[in-house]
Amino acid sequence: MFPSTAGTTAAAPTISLAHLIETQQALLGLSNQAVSTALGLERPIVLSLVKAGAMMMPLIKIPALAAVLELDATELLKTALRESDPVLSQVIEEVFNPLHLTSTEQNLLKHLRGLCGGRHAAPIVFSGKGVIALVTV
Repeated sequence: MFPSTAGTTAAAPTISLAHLIETQQALLGLSNQAVSTALGLERPIVLSLVKAGAMMMPLIKIPALAAVLELDATELLKTALRESDPVLSQVIEEVFNPLHLTSTEQNLLKHLRGLCGGRHAAPIVFSGKGVIALVTV
């Protein structure tokens, strides 16, 4: 659902936070009131202003927003931060993701760690043919 620009040389189009909110709200059939209540916002107008681009979503509300919209909190925060402060967003990405892993690559690593059950493991790729063995120690 989230485009990834990591590891690419050309700038890929990004989806705005407002678009993500509107799209997922419609998909889940959630009203502004329901989302606002879940976020602990006093008035639904705040959400309307965010969706209209007249106000930035408070970053502290992103985890609750991700939960109510059933979206990945990390990607949602990246989107919100990129919109609120693109330079800071880039610095954070460079520091916390120095390998420029895509979200798909990050999910693969998380899944491999889960399969290992906390044990040290070494994935082995056979001749680059897409066959991977996971050897745990």
